[in-house]
This record gives sequence, C-alpha cells and structure tokens, in this order.
Amino acid sequence: MSFKLLSAASAVAVLGAGWFAGAGTTAVLTSRSGAASIQAAAVAHQPELDLWSASPRLGAQAPTAVAVNIPVAAPELGKMTLYVPAGYGLPLAAPPGVREGYVFLDTDSDFAFGDLKAVDPATYASNPQAQACAPGPHAAVWTMKFEFFLANDTATVPIFIDPTSADEAALGAYKLQTCLPLSSIASPGGKPFGSKVRHLGVEFTRLVNPTSAAAYVWRAFVNNPDVSGNPDPTTTYELRADVPLPSKLTLSGKFDSTHHRAVLTGRLTTKVSAVSKIPVTLYRRARAGMWKAVATTRTSANGSYRFVASNRKTSVYSTEIWAIASCNGDSTAPGGCVSETRGSIDSPNVRIAVPRHH
Repeated sequence: MSFKLLSAASAVAVLGAGWFAGAGTTAVLTSRSGAASIQAAAVAHQPELDLWSASPRLGAQAPTAVAVNIPVAAPELGKMTLYVPAGYGLPLAAPPGVREGYVFLDTDSDFAFGDLKAVDPATYASNPQAQACAPGPHAAVWTMKFEFFLANDTATVPIFIDPTSADEAALGAYKLQTCLPLSSIASPGGKPFGSKVRHLGVEFTRLVNPTSAAAYVWRAFVNNPDVSGNPDPTTTYELRADVPLPSKLTLSGKFDSTHHRAVLTGRLTTKVSAVSKIPVTLYRRARAGMWKAVATTRTSANGSYRFVASNRKTSVYSTEIWAIASCNGDSTAPGGCVSETRGSIDSPNVRIAVPRHH
C-alpha cells in the first residue's frame, strides 16, 4: 500500500471527526493524503512493510516513513523488530525530549497521531513491561505518544534501539524493538486498546541516507501474542521493503485545450534497481490539501510513463511509485518472509493551468 493510500483512510477519518489534515503532523502522514473512495478501499490483503522517502538522494537527511500494515483477517501484532540497513545514520545520542519524528496508529475502531521523542533509556531499565518486550539495557529509547481522536485517550509506547552485532549485523545496522498494546488483554505493550491495530506508521525526521548507491533492504520481524499476551517467537514472520538509492521520479505536464485534458509524462530513474513495469499512481490535489487518486499505469522499459486526465479547471498533480511482490530469498523467521515491497517515492507537484475561456 502506497503512503498516499495508507494515509487516505486516516485523513477521511480525521476530517469526519472534525479535524483538519495537517494539524500537528507532517506531510508524510496527512497533507499528502488522498481522500478518494478507491483509496479507502485499498486495504492490505497480507501483512506488509512500506517505506517512503522524502528525498531518495545519497547522504541526505530525509524524512523517512515506515509503516506496518496488518489485514483484518490476520492475527494481531504483538511485537515488531525493525532492522535499519547498514549505511543509514540514526541519532542515538539525542538527549531526552528531542523530537525524532511523528507516529500514526490506526485500529479497527479508532486512530491516533503523535510525536516520536527520545527519552532516557534508564527510565525503562527496570520496567517489567519493557523487560518483557525487549530484555536488557538499550543504547536509546524513543517513545511514541499516541493521542486518540475518538476515545479521547492517550498511550505511550516505547521503541528500544540498539546497534546490531554478530549474526544480526547481516540483517541491518540498527535494531528497533517495540511491543504494541493488544485489543483485549494487557501485554508488554501496555493496557489494551480495545480493538486490533491495523496500521502503524513511524516517520523518522532525522534519519540520514547512506552515501553509497545500492538497493537497501529494510526488514521487520513480526510476531503474534500468546494466550497470555506475551510475544510468541514461534509465530514470527518477516516483512521486507526495498529502497533503491539514489532514485528520482520526474513529472511534467501540459494542457490540451482541444480535448480539455491534462497530458502528464515522467520517468523513474535509478542505476541500482529495475525501472520497468513499476506501478505509478497519478494524484490530483483536492480540497484541504489532500490528494485524490485518478489513474494508475506502469513504467516502460526505460522507466517512463504517461497519463491523460480530463481537466476542466486548473489543477495540481503528483505521482507516486509503489510495488509489492513475493520475497526474494529465504528468511530466518519461523513463518518465512510474507511480502516484499518497493519503497514509495513522489514526483514534484505539477500545476496544469486552464485558461479562463475554457
């Protein structure tokens, strides 16, 4: 699920509750969201890990969003361990109170936004819930402070962060562990939410991209809770997301006055991954700064693509790539690797002006 699609349902819900897109959050989670009905219907059919980079350039400090999506029919998420690929930089030494990003949570019955902030790791060193989730001391702890919209409640969920070593170094340079509250029983994640988590989104605002060109594989190992609410390692499965760096998605357009339509063309370029047959979605900006999906296509052999859209008034367009497939290679998880996505990137916005007499 692309990030525009993922955030569409939350944007619709926020507006329906009397909130405005963009309030208290960043562009990744709300203001670049679409509100079309086809987006709200685009739910995940299998668990997936999705990535979005605001600037897929080498060495850039770029807002990077990570989302885990759990289908309605799947068992609920108990614990997630996210591995950040070697080459990325995480600011583990940040003092308590520094904001490291933003978070979004969507359950079957509610939704929440909030801040991601650094805290003193010693705070959780002897905390029973924390030790049941991720035993031992940790290099850094960041907390997700969720503010729910319908329940008028809050929840603070820690993420335990450490550099990897030994065999784990092959999975990534950093390991981020978190246990989410369950739907009906207390767990290492805290008191129950009352409904199952379907989407967890985390935007890292101080992450630094690698400096070497490559296709970087992010990995999430997810397990389900046992009957007591504790993480059950025997249920662990793997999710992957590939981020080719550097990458670029272009978009340009013109107004066809004869047929009252916008003609838009662009190209996906990268030297480290395939550029052909990649799904591309065209979005038109709607009211309140949100985005509506209007068409989809696939890139050609050289990464180019083309859209023709009916255009009766001046409009702003953007495109986004995203793809999902079966996993490439074996997994060490007992449940294997379930899915592997290609990270989303957006094109620049393009304004198509319609002359007044049209």
